[in-house]
Order: sequence, then structure tokens, then C-alpha cells
Amino acid sequence: MDINKYEPKYRVKQENLLRLTDLTAEEIFEFLYAAKAMKKKFRVRESSNVLHGKTVALLFGNASTRTRVSFEMGIRQLGGDYLFLPKNETQLARGESIRDTAVMLGRYGLSAVVLRAFTDEQLHEFASYSEIPVINGISDQAHPLQILSDLFTIWEVKGRLDNLKLAYIGDGNNIANSLIMGCSKVNMDVAIASPHGYSPAQQVVERGMQYGDVLITDDIAEAVMGADIVYTDVFISMNDEDDEEKKRKLSRYRVTPEMLALAKEDAVFMHCMPARRGEEVAAEVIDGKQSIVYDQAENRLHLNKAALTMLIK
Repeated sequence: MDINKYEPKYRVKQENLLRLTDLTAEEIFEFLYAAKAMKKKFRVRESSNVLHGKTVALLFGNASTRTRVSFEMGIRQLGGDYLFLPKNETQLARGESIRDTAVMLGRYGLSAVVLRAFTDEQLHEFASYSEIPVINGISDQAHPLQILSDLFTIWEVKGRLDNLKLAYIGDGNNIANSLIMGCSKVNMDVAIASPHGYSPAQQVVERGMQYGDVLITDDIAEAVMGADIVYTDVFISMNDEDDEEKKRKLSRYRVTPEMLALAKEDAVFMHCMPARRGEEVAAEVIDGKQSIVYDQAENRLHLNKAALTMLIK
């Protein structure tokens, strides 16, 4: 389906946003069109009170820059309020159950809760007991908000989504998993190049193949050749800081100017950030003219605002 021929309704059936596996192509388009509308209003400084009288809880299990700032600023720009809850400052850190926390938060007049750095099992358990919308700010297996904003960025830059090829180089982590689902559902080809033992989850790959062309390889050139977008992430994700073997195996998967040259001449480079120049990407690439990483970062704001307005009733 061509996103440019789609007529948005600015609504989705989903009560939560947990993973892209749960969304149809049409629902992905709804979020992207809503983000486009939010960005247009932001550019002309048009105010909105769509979240007036609403409060969103931000229950975060680890440090954050883009997710926290984009949600806090986005909620303010929509006329709402937020409650920032570091997980280690709640009773969850002392063993309180997910069920008790989820039920209790719903009784205090909150309108939604954003969970960051929970496991997928905890995320789904929380949503099963919550009476308010639950949004996945990142989990061990998925990062739907990031990939939705990435698709929005690609749409802006390339003018379309269908029949493009995205090559992801590096660890088959939550970003890779969500890229497979997001790209395949909007008719984008996706190629993942990872060393043996660090490929994306097999069940995600098999599911993505039901929707589009998904290539899993350890051959960097095979993945990047003819790509419209080259994407990478930090080699060491959540809870892997001391994995020296992983760092060693991934070291040859650094995105360099020579690697980028294998893609199409007008290819763009993407990175969800934070970035470690010289590790997963050369400074000449991320700071070069083909890089659109700051567009990605900004668009987290507009996509997060879109998600809030679509899910909070």
C-alpha cells in the first residue's frame, strides 16, 4: 500500500502501543499522518490543548535523553501534565508486583503510562492489568516509537515508503526487531547484517517475511548493496555493557564511508542515538552530508505527540 494514496482517519483500534507486530499497515500510516500534522503545527507555533486535564506517567527503568525530553516537552505542548517516575524510586524496586502497580496507577486519574526499559513479559503483564493506555518507551525486544518516527523521517526525506530498501548493520537487537516489522508492513525491503550469534529474533524474522522481503546475513556488502537507507545502533545495548566478546565480533560491522558507498548514491544514514563515534559508526558518516540523525531525533517529539493523541481518549 502506498502511504501517499492513503486517506487518514486519525484514529486506531489499538488501546496500547506495545510492539509493531500488533499494528496493521493502515494503523502505522495513521500514526505517521498524525505525526505529520503535529510537526506542521509545531513549525507554525500553533498551540493545542488536546491533553488539557490529562496526566501521563513516565515510568522509566533506565537513563534517557530523547524519550524523556520528547515526551515531557510533547505533553506540555499539548496542554497536559506528566509525572516522572524513576523505577528505582518506586516500590517496584522493592519487589511490588507489576499487577499491583498497574492497577494502582489507573486509580489515580492518570490518562496513560509510558514504560521504559521493562522486559516484554513485564510490559504485556502491565498492559493486561492496566485500565489506561500503555505505551512502550523501549523494551528488551522492541522499540516501536523509535521505528515509527524513523518511518516518518524516511517518508519526509524520500517522499515515499514503498519499494525502498533499508540496510541495518550491527547487533540484532530491539531496534533491528522493530525495523523488520515496521519496514515489512509498509512494503519496504529490509536487510540485516549481523555476525553469527547476534541476528534478530527468529520469530520476528519469520513474521516479517509474511509481509515483505527480509534478508538476514553476515555479509555487510550483501546487505548494503543498493540500499536507500543505511541504519545502525550502538553495539552494546541495555544490560550488555561488559560483553567484550560481543564488542569484538561487532567491531567489523562499523559503518564507514567505504561501506556507505556501496549503497545508492542518494542513500541516507540513520542512527537512533546515542551514538559512539568510532565504534559503530565513523565520525565522517554520522557527521556527513548523508546523515539525517538529527531529523530522526526531532521527529521523536512529533511521533510521541501523535501516539498520545491517538491513544488517550
